[in-house]
Amino acid sequence: MTASTEHPIMSQAEAVALGFAGFNDVPHKPIDVPDGEYTITARTSDGRRVTFCFLPDRERSPAGFVDIQYHDAGTSIPNANGGHSPTFNAFGIGRGGRHILDSRPLDEADRPSILVLMLDKPGNEAKPAPRAKSRTIGGRREVSWSFGEGTVFPGYTDDSEWNGFLNITVDEATWPHVHAELLAGADGDRALIASLNALQPKAGYVSLAFGYTTQEVETRWALQFPDYPIACMPPIPGDWMDKSWRNDTKPSFEVCTRPMGEPVEMWIDYPEAALREIAGEPRFGLYRCNAEDELEAIYTGEDYAEAMEHANREALACAFAKALAQEMTPDEWQTMRLNNQTITPGCCASHDFLDANMVMLAVWLTYRGEQLIARGAITGIGDDLDHVNAAWAIARERYMTASAEGERFDLWRCTGLTVPDLSAAGCEVGDNDPCIRPGRVYEPGHIELDEEKGLIVTIGNSIRTFENQIEAEGRLWRAYAASEFTF
Repeated sequence: MTASTEHPIMSQAEAVALGFAGFNDVPHKPIDVPDGEYTITARTSDGRRVTFCFLPDRERSPAGFVDIQYHDAGTSIPNANGGHSPTFNAFGIGRGGRHILDSRPLDEADRPSILVLMLDKPGNEAKPAPRAKSRTIGGRREVSWSFGEGTVFPGYTDDSEWNGFLNITVDEATWPHVHAELLAGADGDRALIASLNALQPKAGYVSLAFGYTTQEVETRWALQFPDYPIACMPPIPGDWMDKSWRNDTKPSFEVCTRPMGEPVEMWIDYPEAALREIAGEPRFGLYRCNAEDELEAIYTGEDYAEAMEHANREALACAFAKALAQEMTPDEWQTMRLNNQTITPGCCASHDFLDANMVMLAVWLTYRGEQLIARGAITGIGDDLDHVNAAWAIARERYMTASAEGERFDLWRCTGLTVPDLSAAGCEVGDNDPCIRPGRVYEPGHIELDEEKGLIVTIGNSIRTFENQIEAEGRLWRAYAASEFTF
């Protein structure tokens, strides 16, 4: 590593005379950055800290890019090391003073944790690694695809089309999942169901060419992990949120969220054990995030079907618990969760306020039953009781009984104030809309009741929309709890 040379503080003109660049006519502190990895850390008089980490493209070479991080914004996201990385606001100024990049309108979870400044020249940008989807098998390239919505499947295409739809072929392992989705969408059409059942693998593949609304999907995980073989990613349900990030060890997906807003995540490692960054790590990992954003394992292993069964149970449990919360007042929900701390095992205090069995039936039909019935796999909830009872037990233990953090959340919900006019309550609801906006005010934001858009959650300059109140409150609570972290 070459030596680092520090120069005394000097004027802009003096720095330029030494071969450094100048920016604004203010005191300059020139520093010669050595080859290899090197961090410059700076601190203001009031304690705000910024780091500039110079990183080489190859070992012991001059820096090729700079990772910039601000450490004292007060917000954070989980990182790959089990801790938290700070997030912050940033924007970029282009021609005419335009803000060509601006993170300030983004939700907190989407704001940057690292700004990467590339030390290259236009036209000399580092080319991205070859995409896994560019690989070909038998003259066909790998591709992620869907029927326009719903599950994202792996498959292959020769890039031919019919009526604007990409022709797709799937392998024998993927076909049962595709078949099940097609049956679920057949709406009881006997002729269509018969034609679907007649499709059988030939030489290990099933062709969906010239007859289906198959479309290529550009997935976040493939962009973040370009060396991950697309054909080896199992089917990903359409309601999962792709949260993959290149600095993690593997792609990750949000399966569902719990009543307090904490996500349940599925992590899917490389199919070949030798390619996994952590030796001995199982391919599939389903985790709950606790109040401190630490991961608690629900399932880890190599079996996709087993991982999906646990994920489906967890999703049903979360949906059931949130549906109960929708049917109860915040006070009733708080009382139920406290009573479940001491109630007889196997019982649930939810029955003191409503028929929880009917709530579970409605949720099961929405999240699982209709598809299973459509496929002909079952005729009703009674054929799926093992799954339902497992989900009920998860919900009862994890989500319908107050933990220490849950007691805080329930008390916080009860202190929210329902107001007929958010503007009168001091909330900024838009200068151009004279209509009175009813809503509910919490710390650190408010929920606007909008019949057309749903429930609009505003936290500072961040706005998101949700379908029901407990999910909107979970969003607010996550922001409230995150504000308690300090760096």
